[in-house]
Amino acid sequence: MKNVAAEGVIVVLDGTDATARLVSDLCCSGTRVTAVGSNFRDVVSVLSGDVYALVADLGDPEQWETAVRRAEARHGTVDRVLDPGNRLAARAA
Repeated sequence: MKNVAAEGVIVVLDGTDATARLVSDLCCSGTRVTAVGSNFRDVVSVLSGDVYALVADLGDPEQWETAVRRAEARHGTVDRVLDPGNRLAARAA
């Protein structure tokens, strides 16, 4: 049987229980998850041995790009960015 690497996903944290559950569910399914939050409190809510967690100012393009580079350095290619709370929408405005 061929060993297929799990995908790499960045989840943008929004402080909700639903997003914390999403991170947990993705980890349980074998997905390599990087969780990026704008504050320490949001990041602590998803800490586990399987989650790479980062704090970044989501409105700062340089900090976002650094978070993406760190995620890729840790897990390889990032296949998706999940932003349930539309936190990155402010960057595009």
